Amino acid sequence: MSRSVEKALLLGMRVNPVKLLTLAIILNIVLLPMAAWIVRQMYQSLTAVGTEKIRLEAMVGRIAYLNERLTMTARMGAVTGLPEWEERYHKIETELDDTLAKVALLSRREYGSTYGAQTKLAYSKLIEMEYLAFALVRADREEEAREIVFGKGYEDQKALYSTGLRQMSQAVHSRIQQEIRSFRHRLWQAGLLGALSLGLLLCAWSGVLLALKRHLQARRRAEAALEAEKERLVVTLGSIGDGVITTDTAGKTLFMNPMAEKLTGWPNQEAVGRPLEEIFHPINERTRKRTENPVTKTLRTGKICTLSNNTILVSRDGAERIIADSAAPVTTSNGKVIGVVLVFRDITDRKRMQDELIKAEKLESVGILAGGIAHDFNNILTAVHGNISLAKLSVSPNGEAFDRLIAAEKAACRAKDLTRQLLTFSKGGAPVKTAAPLKELLMDWTNFALRGSNVKSVLDVAEDLWQADIDEGQISQVINNLVINADQAMPDGGTIHVTAKNLMLTQVQESFPCGPGRWILVSVKDEGIGIPPDSLPRIFDPYFTTKETGVGLGLATSYATIKAHGGHIQVESSPGIGTTFTIYFPATETPREPRLRSELYYRSPRTGCRILVMDDDEIVGGLAKEILETLGYEAIVVDNGDVALEKYRKSKDQGRPFDVVIMDLTIPGGMGGKETIKVLKEYDPLVKAIVCSGYCNDPIMADYEGYGFCGVLAKPFSIHEMSQVVHRVVNSARAA
Repeated sequence: MSRSVEKALLLGMRVNPVKLLTLAIILNIVLLPMAAWIVRQMYQSLTAVGTEKIRLEAMVGRIAYLNERLTMTARMGAVTGLPEWEERYHKIETELDDTLAKVALLSRREYGSTYGAQTKLAYSKLIEMEYLAFALVRADREEEAREIVFGKGYEDQKALYSTGLRQMSQAVHSRIQQEIRSFRHRLWQAGLLGALSLGLLLCAWSGVLLALKRHLQARRRAEAALEAEKERLVVTLGSIGDGVITTDTAGKTLFMNPMAEKLTGWPNQEAVGRPLEEIFHPINERTRKRTENPVTKTLRTGKICTLSNNTILVSRDGAERIIADSAAPVTTSNGKVIGVVLVFRDITDRKRMQDELIKAEKLESVGILAGGIAHDFNNILTAVHGNISLAKLSVSPNGEAFDRLIAAEKAACRAKDLTRQLLTFSKGGAPVKTAAPLKELLMDWTNFALRGSNVKSVLDVAEDLWQADIDEGQISQVINNLVINADQAMPDGGTIHVTAKNLMLTQVQESFPCGPGRWILVSVKDEGIGIPPDSLPRIFDPYFTTKETGVGLGLATSYATIKAHGGHIQVESSPGIGTTFTIYFPATETPREPRLRSELYYRSPRTGCRILVMDDDEIVGGLAKEILETLGYEAIVVDNGDVALEKYRKSKDQGRPFDVVIMDLTIPGGMGGKETIKVLKEYDPLVKAIVCSGYCNDPIMADYEGYGFCGVLAKPFSIHEMSQVVHRVVNSARAA
């Protein structure tokens, strides 16, 4: 289609395409039946003409044929003289007359104009001559009969008759050809009328289709742009880390992005059309009651709404996540609310980190408090504990005084345990870790904590359980606290399940609180009353307790201890069902050192073994001197590092060097053990020193060898503990 026609069509479509198309349809409704009727009539006429032509030509040919037969019969009768030829002649004549009558009826005009008097006369003369011939034959005058039917006159009449028949046939043929030409003319007229009608309809439809094409192209471009915009929106919503749900004004879900599907557990296909209350199920973390739907609140107020803090989203599979969310109305340009968009995110990990940070801050506060009193208190406790252990050596084991000393020593040990718990919160409470077999220790600690209890324990410990680098004293307190808590949660008796197994992680897992590596998992599970949900988030807080006689340091101490060991502790509890504490220890491949012999104390291996004691507290220094002398050592006490260095150098120059130096780590106003050992190492690289302290801000007590010491002695100490440490260091010095 040319551009001019296209423009004309578009112009017509712009004027009134509906009217133009309607007019074209009406014209086709009127003209096409007329054209069809004309064509039908012409077809019928042509069919009739064709049939008539065939019949006339056949009849004309029949007349010529019968005429020849008449001639032949007449001649045969004249030649043979037999009467049967005359009979045949009369039959053929009758048939010829009937055929002529039929031709006269079918084509009167041609019959009248071409089959005229001359032809009829010739036909009559031929009949007369043939009749005469048969009469002569009957009179036995065959020779005369032959002269008639074979003579020139007979042939002339016959030629005239044939000419008349030929002219009539040509006239019939001419009339039929004329009718055919008339049919073709009318057919051309009808075709032109139909073509005009169809052309008009085609033009109308072409214009409409062209307009529709332009309209559809514009619509497709708009739909493509809309689809691209929708795709960008879906990709954007799918790539963000927040869940997004859109609803209509009835609160029914219209769309959910992949993060919303993950957090709610509902796929978008199933969620669309459902009420938001069925998809989005928030509850209060403390009361466990369902909170108000933010979409409902937004639709009611028409403003942006957020959920309260401590909101938990319960997914379709029952999983719970702490979330933060906001709902905002979706409005049109005139301010009409047509829906709501709800945006929410999983803040479980962030909340956990905040809780951990708060716990750490609380522990740091307690650590500052503990650090302020630990040093002086341990010095006092060292004097008490050490003097009691010395007094026991001077009293008969069978006397009343010995029993009282035992009771006092137990009280001092309890004070010592309390001090250690306080020190756990301070930087000075860093664990002194060694490779230890948890399998044997768990059995000992559990059985010890349950002595005299109506609760039984079931241990399920892996045979190939790995070793862990732990401070046995601190971890024993952790297990003791957990087992005692489990025991107290079952006043009517029950079973405590202690489980330990290996755990190998190759990558970070969302459900696991620690990183990849080798871990030992230890769990303590009871069948007790459980922990109330509102108390569960606070159980590791210092001084928080649900017991009337508790001080709230047991679980706080356990938490700090496990953190100091590079592990993690977590709790799960259901009221009325029980509580499970799970501890994760990092495993170690370091071989375990053999334990020292558990004798009461070790005396000096040789006479004249000299030990230098540095401590600013006169009572502690005097106690250490008395214990060492009781063990058979020669002891000299100084109160600061400068004096200790002078004594050490002077003794070495005199040929009477000290075998061991015991140094307090903290000397107020003077040089403590950390600084003194550096100078001593420069002077005597083979010096054997023991660090002794009840508190320190540096991790020297945990890594004493890294600072040049050969042993560690924690305050308060007994004669037994001092004898073991000094004996080991002295023996190592002798071996060197």
